[in-house]
Amino acid sequence: MTTRSLGLRKIAAGLGVAALAALGALAVSPAANAADAPSPSNITGTTGTLTIHKHAGDPGAAGDGTQITDAGKLAALGQGLEGVQFSVQRVSANGTPIDLTTAAGWDQAKPATPANVSSAPFSVAAGATATTDATGQAVVSNLPYGLYLVTETSPGANPIVSPVQPFLVSVPYPNQGTWLYNVHVYPKNKLNTTEPTKTVADPKAPVLGSQIVWTVNAPIPALAAGDSYRSFSITDNLDARLTYVGAVVKVDGTTLTEGTDYTVSGNAVITFTGTGLGKLAGKTAVTADITTTVTSLGADGQILNTAVVNTNGSDRTTNTPQTNWGALKVVKQDATSKNTLKGAIFEVYDAKNGTKVAGAFTTNDAGELLVDGLWVGNNDVKSKDYWLKETQAPAGYVLPADPWTKVTVTAAGSATPTALTISNTQQQGPNLPLTGGAGSTLFAIVGGALVAAGLGTIVVRRLRARRQ
Repeated sequence: MTTRSLGLRKIAAGLGVAALAALGALAVSPAANAADAPSPSNITGTTGTLTIHKHAGDPGAAGDGTQITDAGKLAALGQGLEGVQFSVQRVSANGTPIDLTTAAGWDQAKPATPANVSSAPFSVAAGATATTDATGQAVVSNLPYGLYLVTETSPGANPIVSPVQPFLVSVPYPNQGTWLYNVHVYPKNKLNTTEPTKTVADPKAPVLGSQIVWTVNAPIPALAAGDSYRSFSITDNLDARLTYVGAVVKVDGTTLTEGTDYTVSGNAVITFTGTGLGKLAGKTAVTADITTTVTSLGADGQILNTAVVNTNGSDRTTNTPQTNWGALKVVKQDATSKNTLKGAIFEVYDAKNGTKVAGAFTTNDAGELLVDGLWVGNNDVKSKDYWLKETQAPAGYVLPADPWTKVTVTAAGSATPTALTISNTQQQGPNLPLTGGAGSTLFAIVGGALVAAGLGTIVVRRLRARRQ
C-alpha cells in the first residue's frame, strides 16, 4: 500500500468516526478495508449538499454520512428540533480553501480538528447559516468540495442543555469505496425538561414592611455524556413592590456559601461560580430561599413573582405564585349627627381576643385612620378577616361595652382600601334644672300669698264700710 493511500485511509477514518461520533449520529456502516480505500481521482462534480437532521436525545453511535430510511431507526431518532441554527464554514489551509478534489487537499485536511481549524495554519471563512425546519432538518446546498466546520450557534426556542460540539465534515464524504455528494449528519441534543417550581410563604407579620420568603426549587437537568455544567443561574424577577433582602441557596439540602459558590446581583440574580458548578454533578436539585420586603401595594395589592432557571444556556421558567394585600380605612362618626370624630384609637388583631398585628391607630381631624397594608392571603386567597379593637373613644363619647368590630379586608390597591364606619354615642351631661323649676315655684308661692293678702284687705275694708 502506498503512503498516499494510507494517508487517505486515515483521513477518511478520522472524518467518518472521530468527527461524526461527536454528532451522535445513529447509523453505522462497516469500515472499508485497505483494498477499498477511495481515491480522489474518481470524484466527480464540483459541489455537494450537507443535510443536518437535528433531534432530541442522547447521542448514539457514529454515522456514515448516508441518509437513514429504515422506519425503525427513524422512529428511534426521537423528536425533531425546529429552529436550531448552525453555521457551516469552509476550512482553509495557509489562506487557501482546502480542495478535496486533489490528493494534496486530503493531505492538508489530515491534521485538522474542530479545535484547531480556527488558528494557523488553518482558518475558517464566514460561511453559510442553516436553521432546522419543523422536522428538525436543515439543508445547505451548493457547497464547493472541501472541509467544513459545523457549529451549533443557537438552540432556537428549544431548551438545549447539552449542545452538539463543533464538528468537521467533508463534502464529498468517503463511503465504502464511493463518494457521498449529499452528506447526511444526525447530531442529537440533550434537552432540559426539568420543571422548576416556586412557592411563597406567609409573611413574618401580616403588615406592610414585613418580610416574605419565596422558595425556588430547581431540579438539576442531566447532561449528555462527556458534558459538564458550564453555567447555572436563578433570576428572580422581583416585582417593583418587593425589595431583595437575602438568599439561602442549597444543593440537595447542603447550604452553599455566598461569594464562594454563588454571587447575587441586580434584581435577585443568583449566579453559580466555578466552585458552585463543581457541586452540581450527580446532584438532584438546587433550592433558593429568597427573602424580600413588601414595600407597597400598587394598583391592585396582588404581587406576582416568577423565576427563571438557566442551565448551560437553557431557560426554564417557574410557575407564578403571588402574595395578596389590602388596605383598611376606618371612619369614626357620631351615632346621631353622623359628624366625624377625631381621637378614637384602634388596634388590629388576627381574631377577637387574639394576637395584635398592628396599631395603635388614631383617627385624624377628618375622623379617619388608614392601615396602609394588611396581608390577606397567597395565590387564590384574596380576603381575610381581621378584628378592630377600640381602645379609646373620642373625647366626650362612650367606649362601647364590646369594643370589637370584625372586618373582611380584600386585596386591593392603596387607593381603594376596604372601608368601615364605626359610630360612637355621646356621653350624658350632668342634670340641668327643669324649665320653671324650684326658683319659679317660690315666686309663684310668694306671688300667691301677696294676692291672697291683697284680697283679704279688700274684704276687710268693705265689711267695715257696711257697718258704718
